Amino acid sequence: MLKKSMKVSPDFSRPDVLYDKDDVQIIKATSEHAAYLQDHLRTTDVRECMIPGATPWRALHAPLSMRGAQTWTGIYKGVPVCMFGITPVVDDADMKTGLIWMLGTDVITTEYRKFLRLSIAVTDYLVEGYDLVENVVPIDHHKTIMWLSWLGFVFGDMPTTVNGFECVRFVRCAPHGEVTFQ
Repeated sequence: MLKKSMKVSPDFSRPDVLYDKDDVQIIKATSEHAAYLQDHLRTTDVRECMIPGATPWRALHAPLSMRGAQTWTGIYKGVPVCMFGITPVVDDADMKTGLIWMLGTDVITTEYRKFLRLSIAVTDYLVEGYDLVENVVPIDHHKTIMWLSWLGFVFGDMPTTVNGFECVRFVRCAPHGEVTFQ
């Protein structure tokens, strides 16, 4: 049986909405979303903020004012459950690279089916227009590494040490073709 696909965007009448169906919305992130999420992040996500020396407040608020950044909030039943996005690192004629990230609450773990169903299409949407996106994840965050692998990221062979914590670099090249939600 074929599933009906929904384009990720561009609904130019609602450029601040990436997805809106049933009890799930993906909308442009705001400082109000960041303020709520900073106090409700999963423990592993707080740790991911702290390793490079950021607070949850800074990690969530800083991308909102970065030039060229795309920052979105996942809403479930009217409550922010995650923020994610991509910030440009290199943007020249030969190469466009970005830093991809996501921080969330325990709801994305308890409602993992809804989260997983959308995460591939959202990731494809975010990396569109980039040659390469990357970041690091603590080497002991096994569930995150499994999810990133499922999303098509590849990992460096050697750990990278960030402020005394072993992390692994993950990278993904942009997909080619039309991006759809299923």
